[in-house]
Parts: sequence; C-alpha cells; structure tokens
Amino acid sequence: MFNKSGKTLTIFIVLIIILLVCSTSIGFYLYHLEQRLHKAVAADLDRSHADAIRLQSQIKDLQGGLALAQDKSKEADQKINSLLDERDLNEGVRVALKKENAQLKEQMKALQDADDKIKSELDDSGGKLSQYQDLLKASQERAKELESHLAELAQSNKSLKSKLDDLQASMQPYDKRTPQQQIAGEVIPPGQSGHDKVELDKIVVNPQNSTKGHVLSVDNDAEFVIFNLGLNQGVKPDDVLSIYRGDEYLGDVKATRVQDEMSAADIIPPLSSKEVRKNDTVVLKP
Repeated sequence: MFNKSGKTLTIFIVLIIILLVCSTSIGFYLYHLEQRLHKAVAADLDRSHADAIRLQSQIKDLQGGLALAQDKSKEADQKINSLLDERDLNEGVRVALKKENAQLKEQMKALQDADDKIKSELDDSGGKLSQYQDLLKASQERAKELESHLAELAQSNKSLKSKLDDLQASMQPYDKRTPQQQIAGEVIPPGQSGHDKVELDKIVVNPQNSTKGHVLSVDNDAEFVIFNLGLNQGVKPDDVLSIYRGDEYLGDVKATRVQDEMSAADIIPPLSSKEVRKNDTVVLKP
C-alpha cells in the first residue's frame, strides 16, 4: 500500500513538474509574441507617422495649388468679363454697320434707278441734256458765288477776331478799374462811365435738361470716341456734344459719323482721349 501511495505521489509530482514546464514555456512564448507584436505596432506607428507627415506635405501642396487655381480663376473671370464687354461692343458695331450697309444698298439702288431714269430721259429727249448743262453751269456759278461769299465771311471773321483781341488787350485789369466801373455782373468798356455800362447775359448750361448718353469706346490713336446717341436721339453730323464725368465738365467732341443708335465723334482740343473714359456722360445740348 505504501508503494502505491509512493507511485501516486511520484506521478502527481511529475504531473506538477510537467505543468510548470508547460506554463513556463507558454509564458516565454507569450512574452516573445508580445515583444514581436510590440515591435510590429511600433513599426506601424512609425509608418503611420511618416504617412501623416507625407499627407500633411501633400495637403500643403494641394492648398498651394488650390490658391493658384483660385488666382487663375479670378484672372479667367476678368478676361471673360473683358471679352464679354468687347463682344457686346463688337455686336453693337456689327449691327450698326449691318443697318448702315442695308441703307447704303437702298441708296445705291435708288441712285441706280435715278441714273437709269435720267439715261432714259436723255435718250428720249436730247433737249433735256441742254437743260441739264444749263443747270450745271448755273450751279457752278452759284458755287463760285458761295465760295466768294465764304471768303468774305472768313475775312470778316478774321477782322472781328482781331478787333476782339485789340479790345481785350486794351481793357484794364479788374483791380485797376475805378469804383464806378467795379459793378457786379457788368462790363464797362474803357472810356465809358457806369451809366453807359453793358450788361452781359448769364450763360447757363444745365445738362440735366439735355439728351444724355455714355461713351462706349475710346480710340487713343485716332483721337475719337463712340457713344450711344444717334439720329433717333437728334444727333446730326457736325453737332458738338459735351463730355462730363459726374458733374465735372471735361470738354467737347464733334460728331463725324452718325447712325440710328450710335455715333462716332472727333475729340476737340484741348480735350484729349487720355482724359476720356468708357461710360463718361455724353450730353447733347438742347
């Protein structure tokens, strides 16, 4: 019986030793496994950190590219707006030229019809040719008379200008006039008393009561402007119009080419094309 107890105890002790060895082995295995997992997690953390740094750099590059793209988008918007303005202006000019071309064709047709009619009348009656020649001769003589009259008017205008210059040169400065001459709103020529005074009418320019438009385009090389007033608004060739910016008077322009809704005008010195801007107000005085 003692032998059986000894064997049982020996077997129990052996089992305990085996369990301890197995536990120790499992502990070492788990320890090494934990070390490997720790190293793997550390390596993953390092890679994640490097990826985060790389992503931050990429984000910065993307932000810089986005800012550059926004700047380019703004420039593109400005160019598009400028092109739209030019397109509107070109479209207006194209429509106006198309209308003018149609009018010219109609005028050419009318002239052709008149020419055909004149030829037919000349063929029917040779006497009318003599009448036309007489009319042409009379017209030429009338033209010569008008040229002579124009020369006389030019000479008279030159004489009046000379007299005006002499009068201005002979007038005394305001601060040297006598108290009787210093009368507000009055001009007293030299050698006259206050009783012989000449009153000047007040010159009033009120652009509020005038036909107004605005400048569409300015040509700095040819010194002319295009504005949106034409025959339908009462503008005629050789009309003189005024340019304003707000309430500030800039100068005058002279209409040279007039269409239904648009006109071109030469800039009258001392006004210069450098002083005129797009959208300045154009006033046709009543």
